[in-house]
Amino acid sequence: MIEKIKGWINSNKQKATLFGSIALVMLLIIISISVAVKFVGIKISYENLEEILETATYRYLSENPNYLPNANNPTIVVNSSTLIEQKYIKELKKYVKDSSCTANIMVDFVNNDYSYQAYLTCKEFKTEKFVDKIKENNKISQTGEGLYEMNNELVFRGQNPNNYVSIADEIWRIVKIDNNNTIQIILTETEDNDLYSVWDDRYNTEANSNYGINNFNLSRVLIFSKKVYDTKYKKYEEYLTKFDLCVGKRLNDSTDKSGRLECNEKIQNQEIGLLPLYDYMNASLDAMCQTSISKECQNYNYFVNEDSRWWTMTGNMVNTYSAFSISTYGEIDSDNTSYSADLRFVIALKNGILYKSGNGTRENPYVIR
Repeated sequence: MIEKIKGWINSNKQKATLFGSIALVMLLIIISISVAVKFVGIKISYENLEEILETATYRYLSENPNYLPNANNPTIVVNSSTLIEQKYIKELKKYVKDSSCTANIMVDFVNNDYSYQAYLTCKEFKTEKFVDKIKENNKISQTGEGLYEMNNELVFRGQNPNNYVSIADEIWRIVKIDNNNTIQIILTETEDNDLYSVWDDRYNTEANSNYGINNFNLSRVLIFSKKVYDTKYKKYEEYLTKFDLCVGKRLNDSTDKSGRLECNEKIQNQEIGLLPLYDYMNASLDAMCQTSISKECQNYNYFVNEDSRWWTMTGNMVNTYSAFSISTYGEIDSDNTSYSADLRFVIALKNGILYKSGNGTRENPYVIR
């Protein structure tokens, strides 16, 4: 996965402590590699070479701070040839069984931190961003299942596009890539049988009953989702990023599929949510999927899950206690929020995470690092 080495921020003491830690790690790496290569003849992995390049770049820039990125020039690139010439590393062929390798190390300045990522290009290996791999494997479609340009995003549509990804020992599917190259994914398969909940079950004055209130921002399901995140997914934060939840409501006969209705109200910078209804509608290739309750929306739609009913994130404007769910047949229903249904969580992957393996099929899902 991406190796982040944070730069010095405030005091000289912080600088010295961080540099000393990095220098120690680098020394240990160099000693281990030297012993392995000289006495055993073992080459290291490409991933380990990435780490060496990143650490060497840190050392190079710590001794040449004028080259560091800044707010006005937030990204710089250091070539491996520079590190070799300046004696920070040996020739790359000394480390791996591949004499063709070249490398660029990208250094970004974000929130007063410096992040380092090496990009190797070798005969049998290439460092690739996950988002770039998705785009490479899925050319923009005009017909049939695949990746479509919609609403200033890249959206997966159809019966079974190759959008499977394995994370946290669970199978997810890629919903879309937004204009910031953030990748939103939805939980599809899990061995956790406790991921179901009411949407909300508070007392509702209009209904004179505990039917719940269809305000997602204050809902029981959002509270439950956040608890699940803290328990199950927080430990994977190096891969994840916060994103905005579109929690606006719509009516049964609303035809808008642009997200204008749902995204009219947002909860910003969240770690986890559910699927807004317009994303479900957009996944269908049936031209008759035109309103919030069109039965045709279940056709040619990879979201259809015949195992269970599951909640979307979208409330129904017809009253204050209904929200939209997806039936086992894929039909869009409007249910009292006090009902229980499965939860298919949506989380977002950082745009800089790296591709490891897989082609996005169910048999060979994408794996990230």
